[in-house]
Amino acid sequence: MSDDSYTLFTRFKTPDPAIAPREQVPMLAQELAWAHEHAAMHRFSWIAVLVPPLCFGPVLPGIAFLLGLWLYRALVAPGLDVDRIVDDSLGWLALATLLFMAGWALHNFLRDTRDPTRRYWQSMPDQGLVELERHTLVSGISLWSCDYDPDCNALMQWTNGKLERMQDSGVSQWVLAKTAAGHWLALKEGYPGSFTYERVGRMPALDKQMQPRQQLAFAFAPGTNLPLGRRFDGAPMPLTQTPYWMSADELKRLVEIAHHWTFFPPNRFAVVNDQDARWVQWLVDRAQASVGPRPERCIPTVV
Repeated sequence: MSDDSYTLFTRFKTPDPAIAPREQVPMLAQELAWAHEHAAMHRFSWIAVLVPPLCFGPVLPGIAFLLGLWLYRALVAPGLDVDRIVDDSLGWLALATLLFMAGWALHNFLRDTRDPTRRYWQSMPDQGLVELERHTLVSGISLWSCDYDPDCNALMQWTNGKLERMQDSGVSQWVLAKTAAGHWLALKEGYPGSFTYERVGRMPALDKQMQPRQQLAFAFAPGTNLPLGRRFDGAPMPLTQTPYWMSADELKRLVEIAHHWTFFPPNRFAVVNDQDARWVQWLVDRAQASVGPRPERCIPTVV
């Protein structure tokens, strides 16, 4: 399978038999909203089915026919009268063009109606179920990143009972938590904010920051590793608040090992693999060493 971006995107959102069975529970309203948001990207569209054959179908057979005649004349029969053959073949060419267009449209229709990803997302939100993967959090540390991207600056937030698109400030809170199973868990929370040409990142107020609890359950679209939400429960998790702003290189490495997007089994969502645990511990030690007066802002490197 090709590892281009679209292939990885589609594969990530398609049920994977390599994922172990998980507990299924009814969706919460926020999870259902996210399911509809993802499903909207995979709706069947007559435009996608008909536009390519209608736009290019009328010209491609004629071009192929002429190129074939010219090539035949150049290689085999230099005296071939191409104009006469074209005039005598207009009826057949028109029929071939219609059949080509109909076959192309039929191919697109069958491809889209039988596509496993499209079929999955057409029915998944209506089933109203998510799969939970539970973790018990022992302790954690809070770090910060600022990677504002002017070309991708929207953030979806659950506000007033619905998903709303907001301006992304570029500021994100990362919580590196140790689980009862001995793994590092990387949690991320992005924050909206006003656009600024100064590219200055500011920490949100403490009451708006992520406050993890000891019992955490990730809610996934059934059969996939695509998260639709997270559910905290239980007592507050012991959390060390730090003023540490990660560098661009540190953020890039953490994003890679956090497994939040386009990853596949045996990797697990937000779970850091054992081979990367030493680097995470190094980052945690750096963050802990920064505890002291809180710098409320940073000027980041755009990544």
